[in-house]
Amino acid sequence: MLPLLGCHKIPQIVEFVYDSIVDEATAAEFYGRLLREAPNDLHREFIRHAMEDELDHLEKFSRLYCYLTGYMPQYVITPTIYPNYKEGILIALKGELEAGEFYRDVQLSTSDQFVRDTFYYAMVDELEHATQFSTLYNSL
Repeated sequence: MLPLLGCHKIPQIVEFVYDSIVDEATAAEFYGRLLREAPNDLHREFIRHAMEDELDHLEKFSRLYCYLTGYMPQYVITPTIYPNYKEGILIALKGELEAGEFYRDVQLSTSDQFVRDTFYYAMVDELEHATQFSTLYNSL
């Protein structure tokens, strides 16, 4: 019986969506900085792809937030700090894995199809990004 992980009420879902908005905006900004440090074309390709997906997720989560609340989200990000490029790639990899798990859990805790589809869409991309960042990290 759905939802698999129990049912979250709308206020909790709104909080999850808001947190996702902040996380996606933060990741996009972070990846923009990593992109400028990328040592070769493969790194630039994978990081650019992840950054563009994060901006797409940001737009989709913002739309979902508006659907749930009637308002566009207002948020501020705190830039990700990293000591060097390799550590930045590792931070990105870990962040993508955490996001994938979080998105999976949210989509399995509601029966609202718009919420489920939005989180599922982002989850699949985050797992793809994790694979790409793992490849980049192992190439350094």
